[in-house]
Amino acid sequence: MAESALALREHPQIIELLSVLEQNSLSKQKEEVQALVGYIDGMEEKLAQMMEEMKAMRLEVEKLHDKGIRARCAQLVGTAEGKIRQGKAMLSTARTNFVSAAGRMLGTFQEKGRAALRHAVQALRIPAVLSRMERGFSHASQAMEQCAGKLDMIREELHQAGGHMKNAGRALAGKEALEAQKLEADKGALARLRGLFTSCGKTFAQMERSAGRLAEKAGGEKSSVKTELRGLKPAPERGSAARRPVKNRRDKHKEG
Repeated sequence: MAESALALREHPQIIELLSVLEQNSLSKQKEEVQALVGYIDGMEEKLAQMMEEMKAMRLEVEKLHDKGIRARCAQLVGTAEGKIRQGKAMLSTARTNFVSAAGRMLGTFQEKGRAALRHAVQALRIPAVLSRMERGFSHASQAMEQCAGKLDMIREELHQAGGHMKNAGRALAGKEALEAQKLEADKGALARLRGLFTSCGKTFAQMERSAGRLAEKAGGEKSSVKTELRGLKPAPERGSAARRPVKNRRDKHKEG
């Protein structure tokens, strides 16, 4: 429990790994590890803040006077909270895997030395991890935009209700004034909720772009996953060169 509250950059195994990489002049590998650590820490802080703001907004939504609108807005807030939780879960998984990998890499270094440590950092597939986060935050950003769009429809309904109220009979002037007051209060809450959805969408989009830039920097190209897949292919064996003529002979036989 206490481990998750600790920033990744403050985790003993991460500190030790960065120190070992520096001592062994593996500056590129150290930069990649630092980039991922810094990204995870920064995004966890942003998501925690986002969730707090959404919880505060939920309390405002619960005070809406119109029951139907209150229920629909609560549903939208639930959708937004779900996307934030997904982002937090994605980062939490990356954090846990990274800490475990750091421990294994330190063990690898002690047993096999510098070259094995360099390969172990490459095996982390940092560009691929960042690319997955980029896609995840892109989906979250789109979900926030959809929530904002649905809320605009609710706000329009509320606006139309206000127009109908103004056209009501003058005999109920006192009641009309009270209802108008409630309506304005609801409108204010919905405007703040709309602003929060927009803000969260922009933050997710920013997180997406940051992950994309880091993935490109670490992998040298957007399609870093393909590069890594090529790297995972086993090196050709000595006998593989002898297999090619067999294929050629078979092809010639077909031509004949």
